[in-house]
Amino acid sequence: MASSTAKKTVSSYQIGSTLSILYIAIRVSTANLAPITDCDEVFNYWEPLHFILYGSGMQTWEYAPQYALRTYIYLLPMAGLAKCLQFILNILPRQQLFNLLLLQSSTTTTQEILPLDNDDKPLLFAMLRSSLILLSCYSELSFLSSIHDTISPTLAHWTAFCSFTTAGNFHASPALLPSSTVMILWRLSAANQLRGWDGYAILWGLVAVLAVGWPFCAVLFVSTGLWALWKAAVSSSLERNDDGIGMRCRLMVHVLIRTALHAIVIQAIVMMIDYYYYGKIVSPIWNIFVYNATAGGDELYGVEPLSYYVKNLLLNFNFVGLLGILSLPILLGRKLLASSFPQTTLFRLGDGHFSSGASDGLKILMLVPMYIWMAIVFPRPHKEERFLFPIYPMLCFGASIALEEVMMMSMQVLSLVRPVPSPNKCMLLGLVLLSPFAVISISRSFALHHNYSAPLDLYQHFYYHHIMSKDMTPKCENDEVTYICTAGEWYRFPSSFFLPPNTQLGFLKSSFSGQLPQPFTEFGSKKESLEIQEGAFNDVNKEEMDRYIGIHQCSYVVELVPSDISDGEETPECLQYMKSDPSGDWTQVASYKYLDAISTDALHRILYIPFRRSSKVRHKGYNLYSVSRSN
Repeated sequence: MASSTAKKTVSSYQIGSTLSILYIAIRVSTANLAPITDCDEVFNYWEPLHFILYGSGMQTWEYAPQYALRTYIYLLPMAGLAKCLQFILNILPRQQLFNLLLLQSSTTTTQEILPLDNDDKPLLFAMLRSSLILLSCYSELSFLSSIHDTISPTLAHWTAFCSFTTAGNFHASPALLPSSTVMILWRLSAANQLRGWDGYAILWGLVAVLAVGWPFCAVLFVSTGLWALWKAAVSSSLERNDDGIGMRCRLMVHVLIRTALHAIVIQAIVMMIDYYYYGKIVSPIWNIFVYNATAGGDELYGVEPLSYYVKNLLLNFNFVGLLGILSLPILLGRKLLASSFPQTTLFRLGDGHFSSGASDGLKILMLVPMYIWMAIVFPRPHKEERFLFPIYPMLCFGASIALEEVMMMSMQVLSLVRPVPSPNKCMLLGLVLLSPFAVISISRSFALHHNYSAPLDLYQHFYYHHIMSKDMTPKCENDEVTYICTAGEWYRFPSSFFLPPNTQLGFLKSSFSGQLPQPFTEFGSKKESLEIQEGAFNDVNKEEMDRYIGIHQCSYVVELVPSDISDGEETPECLQYMKSDPSGDWTQVASYKYLDAISTDALHRILYIPFRRSSKVRHKGYNLYSVSRSN
């Protein structure tokens, strides 16, 4: 008779397995197909990272010393990684790296344009995004492997299928955002908790809360800590001694002291790093918590109805998102029915086809944080798509649980009239049922890439072919700053990683009336910067007029231009500026297609449908203009 250990299957998601290698390869190679969907990612994270690496970049008010809402420790791992990748760039053939990362074909002559001793910042940017995907894949595989080993291989396969295909993970995983990092850290914490390693689970939660700069995520790990305390109390009660209560207290105190010591060490490291960059003792996580808790804090940046989150979940997860949200009610409903009707097997798990009913506690433990998060985030007036990123793993896991519950009861009914399919066939049947929704999600990911990648493509084109090319290098040989300007398109700027040396983003006055960033000084976030910085910062999103420059200072302009400007349609702002420039002869040097959402029907706007696409989809031109001045 085979032993129980012999029957245990090895997880297909262990790092190094064939499936894990394929999973990572596909995800990493497609990382740079996802557009950047949030300007906060660029100006609050990529720009300060560029400043750390190169000494230049755009600074937002959150990094001003008088406010200090952002922690620098979040960026330092990426800065260290960038240094390592820069070394690799000088060794490996760059053309092969471009092909590997599926970057724009317009850069095929990169090696001819850039000497090996020149920083290839767009390629470094792409490699950093791929590295973020690699880290996300590691957390996904750890989570999936834990589900496979502790709950059910079938649930692991279904969760992997949902996670791999959803459009939400497509653009959340390569994002340099605290919410994306929290998503990764939650997976690592959950993976350890499923295996019973509560100390490591709490440690990952502490890193998320204290070192990412987003303290609100603490609510995602409350159940982690409570579970560890409960296990300490329960395990001690099993000890056969006369001091059961004392043992429980000692074990619970041990958990609390260990957590407190870890928190103190992490917080001390965070404060030392921030002291170095701010030049004073600050606590950005406290500052950002107070700012957002104050009435009118984050609401200054827009408010949205509850339907905003509903639409985003449907766009990024479609039916999988709905299943995920309904998973806990379905699971609890089945358990209630099973306890109410113990004589029937209709509501029981554990027949070999599905996970054991004993694992229901672990399932609930993984799902509870999602509902706590939704209860806190959904009612907030200010809503952002990125605020949903932390619950994406729970949505995929929840959808798999909901599918299992429905299929289990269906199979129990089916068993009354015919033999139930084998466990493997049940697993494949679940994948078949999820496949239509996976196709929709993949179509959505293709739509995001094809419809909204123009800014990345254009600025990459600008970097390689219009500044760093041999006939344009004289503009970069002196210390004079070259401005690439934009008006209303400032929020689609992909970061200074796409600007050559001595080139800076310039803002032309537009209809936007909020506060724009300004360049970092050599002092960064230290108080000395206030003495030499030309513009002021405020924390009420008030427009600062010192951010703007004149069109005569611009060498390049970026603007989104309709394919056909009718008489009744207002001319784009940058075109008006160029027309009014008396000393400049402006010419278009590059154009990329950007979706015209108003003129395109909803179906083709949301999904990538190759049939009759040319007649159904309308585009605007995301254009780059260059000037020739008569002096």
